[in-house]
Amino acid sequence: MEEWLNSKGESILRGYGIKSGHNLLDFGCGSGVYSVIASKIVGDEGKIYALDYDENVLKELSNKIKNQNIKNIEIIKTSKEISIPLKNNYIDIVLMYDVYHLLDKSDRIKLLNEIYRILKADSGFLSYYATHIGSYGIQLNNVQEQIKKAGFGYKEQFEKPMFHWSWIEEGTVLNYKKIEKKRSEFLY
Repeated sequence: MEEWLNSKGESILRGYGIKSGHNLLDFGCGSGVYSVIASKIVGDEGKIYALDYDENVLKELSNKIKNQNIKNIEIIKTSKEISIPLKNNYIDIVLMYDVYHLLDKSDRIKLLNEIYRILKADSGFLSYYATHIGSYGIQLNNVQEQIKKAGFGYKEQFEKPMFHWSWIEEGTVLNYKKIEKKRSEFLY
């Protein structure tokens, strides 16, 4: 686990397309495992927005930021309402890792629409870590269809070791690019 957190995780996230200078949203960041790793990749020119509603995990992330002297992570505490307080066409990458299954159908739709709104038009993409497939009513083909309806096109798929809860397991990550269409075409 330590090896993954200290070196392998960074290599894997770079492979998913995170680069120096990117602005990234870690939606449902929890204690910030991915936020902290991504902060090293995006560097001083980039910014990580770590969004969650759980005050306890955000406090844990805040302590990590302080202890590691991280300057490029901004914590965003929200209510459970699906609303992302970032401007349109601003974010390069949204991480939706191990959180989608926790939302009900209407919140999933709202989230995908919010992600579409904040992603950059020319290069923005959504990175989805497909967890809990077969439980919580999550079927991968249904998730992929919902993402497509929200205005995203399939970009690539990875099978890599990923952090999940407090262990490392083989995981599927799917990247989707934002496709420019008239917005009304994918509101459902």
